[in-house]
Amino acid sequence: MTEVTVLKIGGSLMDAAENILAEIPASPTLIVPGGGVFADFVRAERLDDETAHWKAIEAMEKYGRFLSTYGYPVTHELKIPDEPTILLPKYILQKEDPLPHTWDVTSDSIAAWAAGVLKCRLLIIKSTESGDDLVDPEFASVLAQSGVTTEIINGRAFGSVRRYFEATRL
Repeated sequence: MTEVTVLKIGGSLMDAAENILAEIPASPTLIVPGGGVFADFVRAERLDDETAHWKAIEAMEKYGRFLSTYGYPVTHELKIPDEPTILLPKYILQKEDPLPHTWDVTSDSIAAWAAGVLKCRLLIIKSTESGDDLVDPEFASVLAQSGVTTEIINGRAFGSVRRYFEATRL
């Protein structure tokens, strides 16, 4: 049996995204996009928290659309897909509105929330696997509430995504 995974791919991995996505097996995987350069532009605007929150989520959708150019379907629904599918999160986040509207919440916490709702494991792919600001400040709290297992791997380490899925295959 294949385990369901929510996989968050960091926006800083835009240049490596094609190779990372190619390592994901044909399995029920919901891909949550980071914000990347699109979110960086929003942050630079120094908007109020409410406006910045929704513009940053729109930035995630832009990165998600970019990722979809590699042949992956997109969805606006928070459900377990049959195959690797990219979540465009604005609709579900507007409907559920589960998280604070601050820069303490990024796509990391959104992915943790999604994994909790779906009751599945969480894989976070970053440009590094250590550091003080590896995940957003709200992440630990959201993860604790979700009760899901999580792993953070370095997407720049060739084969790391493939090795993760091979090691966790049931």
